[in-house]
Amino acid sequence: MPVGTLVLEDVTKSFITPEKRTVTAVDKANLRIEQGQFVTLLGPSGCGKTTTLRMIAGFEFPTNGRILLDGRDIANMPPNKREMAMVFQSYALFPHLSVFDNIAYGLQLQNKSGAEIKRIVGEMTSLVNLGGLERRRPAELSGGQQQRVALARAIAIRPKVLLFDEPLSNLDAKLRVGLRTEIRRLQKKLGISSVYVTHDQSEAMSLSDLIVVMNAGKIEQIGKPHEIYLRPTNKFVADFIGRANFVAVNVLALHNTPKGERAEIELLGQRMLVPAQAGLQANRAATLVIRPESILISEQAADLPTPHFAAQVRTTTYYGVNVEYDLGTGNTELNVVDNDSSRILPEGSNVFWSFAADRAYVLNE
Repeated sequence: MPVGTLVLEDVTKSFITPEKRTVTAVDKANLRIEQGQFVTLLGPSGCGKTTTLRMIAGFEFPTNGRILLDGRDIANMPPNKREMAMVFQSYALFPHLSVFDNIAYGLQLQNKSGAEIKRIVGEMTSLVNLGGLERRRPAELSGGQQQRVALARAIAIRPKVLLFDEPLSNLDAKLRVGLRTEIRRLQKKLGISSVYVTHDQSEAMSLSDLIVVMNAGKIEQIGKPHEIYLRPTNKFVADFIGRANFVAVNVLALHNTPKGERAEIELLGQRMLVPAQAGLQANRAATLVIRPESILISEQAADLPTPHFAAQVRTTTYYGVNVEYDLGTGNTELNVVDNDSSRILPEGSNVFWSFAADRAYVLNE
């Protein structure tokens, strides 16, 4: 088994409340992280993602299940025996130590020689673009620089697994985007297996090899970012990853095609063939998922592919790079993101809309 392969088998964590009730924070989580993969645990507050990370790190012990690192069960090992390192949301730097000494801390615990510590710290400061700041203390650094120190300290000890507990949430939006790009670049360069916790969908989409979507203690879906976005398992996943329109439809028939399962649906009186979730049944109600940016909109029906549908613009919101519309069509309301911001369709105007079938998806009701 390669170095840095992490496996969770039926990992469960339950707590007893002061009222003597049992609360299950994580319920039979199963996950396999291959060496070098970047995996993000994503979900709303209270979904169990942080508890899962803390069990991997050794700050919590599972009630049931196994956590395997390269085939060895580490579920009941203390954190310092797990060959892992954590990058915290709060940076967790020693305020009285310099950048050099903060990065060197773990190396000193490993009893590295002074010369080796100096060499490794030099490599780390260069790697995270902190050269020349070695003698500064955390209070003399920006938030982004402090997080780079925390990252360098974690990487310096060459862990098998690198853990991130919402490390960018204290930074402003522009700095977050830049630093997450740096984190991904370093992780790829070093090939360290990584587990990252966030509630930020865009962060998860941009960083991850795999996304693990969690809700109420359970894993709802595991997949590559594009798989989860285009082929969500259920309405929760579709709604949590980006934005989605949900339209009630009738399934008329099912077809196995070279491109996979397709459902023939009736949408606003017209028939379409759309990619479909396995397990659908003909002559049953289902839910059509359409992403706002997948919808085409025009004042002229001839500009759109068939089938197309009539609608009225209820609200128009201009964002510069795009325009958002809320449409009323039949008994359905749709959110549309139009990348053509050179035109703005006024509220109350009558329009037509359509979408590419392959960009939509039919879910079980």
